[in-house]
Amino acid sequence: MYINVRKHILSNAILGVALVKILAAFLEFALRLILRGRQYSSPDMLDAILWNCQLAISGIQIIVTAFIFYYSWKKLNHYINTVPKEDRDSMGELQKEFLGDKIASLSVSSVNRLQQLWAVIFIGAEMLYVFTSIMYRRFIGMLMDALSGSSSLTDGTFVMLYNMTHGFKYLEMLSAILLGVVMTGIFLNDRAMKLSSFAILALFLISFAVLQMQTVNLMGREVGIVWTSIIYHITETVGLVLLSLYLSRHYKGL
Repeated sequence: MYINVRKHILSNAILGVALVKILAAFLEFALRLILRGRQYSSPDMLDAILWNCQLAISGIQIIVTAFIFYYSWKKLNHYINTVPKEDRDSMGELQKEFLGDKIASLSVSSVNRLQQLWAVIFIGAEMLYVFTSIMYRRFIGMLMDALSGSSSLTDGTFVMLYNMTHGFKYLEMLSAILLGVVMTGIFLNDRAMKLSSFAILALFLISFAVLQMQTVNLMGREVGIVWTSIIYHITETVGLVLLSLYLSRHYKGL
């Protein structure tokens, strides 16, 4: 069976998660300004107070995301349960016959599968991202210790190693998001979604392998820009907002 074409459950859930991530990004940026001030001698992740705040924000993100998808799951099941289970297949056939091109783009079972896929990506992959971030912080701490205790390692060496390894922190989560976009594109037979995912991945890999860290002055403080980080954060915020709007505009009942 199919739900009403005006119901956009999956796209609204993705939009909700994107807004949560945008709010979290602004909060982390504000905390960096407040807690780190104008002094800069090591990566922000090594600041214990800032790091604990970031972990707390990540934990809140996971909880809120779980609530968003639980609510959307309950909402979808409410629409499904309006029709007895044994009548749903015949209802779907009747909808196809009488509604024609006014029918929803996907059946409720397909929407439910995509909903589960995105829930796993946003919750499970985010938990894995937190774990890899913890391990990466340990690595950077050991690298800083090696730098301070060895005359053969220079600040330039540290910057180079930091830039070269920073992409590993985001690769897993970015791949999960792009996989979700590709799978959604497969369900919808949408070539643009699949190609855009590969384009973003290619851009990320090129920046990972080729581009060097850039330094800019921001409010009197030197800030290092890692391009893999920029691509990832744009994808998980602005990219998800655009994906949600694209789905709600081009597909019915999604």
